[in-house]
Amino acid sequence: MQSIEDLIYRTILEMIASTRGSCMTFSRKKVARRAGLDTKPITLTVVKYVIDTLLEKGMVEYWREGRRARYIVHSTSPLWGIAKELKEKIGENHAQ
Repeated sequence: MQSIEDLIYRTILEMIASTRGSCMTFSRKKVARRAGLDTKPITLTVVKYVIDTLLEKGMVEYWREGRRARYIVHSTSPLWGIAKELKEKIGENHAQ
C-alpha cells in the first residue's frame, strides 16, 4: 500500500512530467486535488510537509502571491529531470 506522502510526491512528478514549458507553478490545494485527496486543512498540512521537504533540498522554490502560497519548479531543478526521465521510461514500457 502506498503512503500519502508517496502519493503526493508521485502526483507532483506527474504534474511536472505533463508540463510543456520550462517551469511549473502549483499550490498545495492543486496537488491534493490532482492526487484525489480531500482538501481539508489536515490533508493540506501533509501536502505542505512533503513540499517543504522538497524546498529544503532546493528542488522547489516558494513564491508568495498576495495571500496565496505557490510553489515553482524550474527546468533546472533535479526534480524536473527525475519527472521527465520517469515519463520517458513509462512511455518506453507502453510502446513495448
